[in-house]
Amino acid sequence: MAELGSDPPRSAAPGVSGVRGVGGVRGMRTREHILDVAERLFAEHGIDGPSLNEINTQAGQRNKTSLQYHFGGRGGLVEAILARHREWFRTRGETLAADLVQTGRLDDVRSLVELQIRPLAEYVALGRSQRYYVRIWAEVLASPDTRLEEIKDRIDQPVQTDTARRLIAIMARAMPRELAVERLTGMLQSAVHAFADRAVLEDAVNPRRTLVPLPIVTANLVDMISAALTAPVSPETLRAINVTPDTQTCRG
Repeated sequence: MAELGSDPPRSAAPGVSGVRGVGGVRGMRTREHILDVAERLFAEHGIDGPSLNEINTQAGQRNKTSLQYHFGGRGGLVEAILARHREWFRTRGETLAADLVQTGRLDDVRSLVELQIRPLAEYVALGRSQRYYVRIWAEVLASPDTRLEEIKDRIDQPVQTDTARRLIAIMARAMPRELAVERLTGMLQSAVHAFADRAVLEDAVNPRRTLVPLPIVTANLVDMISAALTAPVSPETLRAINVTPDTQTCRG
């Protein structure tokens, strides 16, 4: 069982798009060091902020083509950063899901929402690299270049996907399915941005505000999202999506 405070895997998954094979221990160390530097710069200045040359230089690479050799370019670099953190979330999600099965809570909205939200909160508490990842992931989600279909592939977490489907099925009992999908997508993306903001505050030097303890923030956010997902649909919203309030059946 993954515990709060454990270290995430530091190697990228094989076959990541844009990542080129590199042999030898020295090559892997160089690759990981470039990732460390890029992770920090992307989190602090945005994915498009630092130039590839700046990343290469700050990583201490005299060879100007080192970054391109290991990652192919900016896109491959971003994908490698996402990949190096992916396994931790997959393992943590499986652990939480097993607990839901054991306790018979697979149809409980709040428990399903917590499975989606809690790993993010725990990751923010783990360390600076993990907080950098959350900030980068929030930017990727917000990018107009990221299609919704790509999000599932980039997450690559069957447990979270199954949990989302269960939530949508429950919500669809009281609202049109497309509205359930829209609500869930919006709420989960909002949660990522909330924890990205928290990550910034955690790493701030002499912050001018008192931070509410992270467990309280997490529990409260789970409450809020659970309530939002199951809130009654107003007649105004139903009319906006061409649904009659009495039938709640889509016309178009």
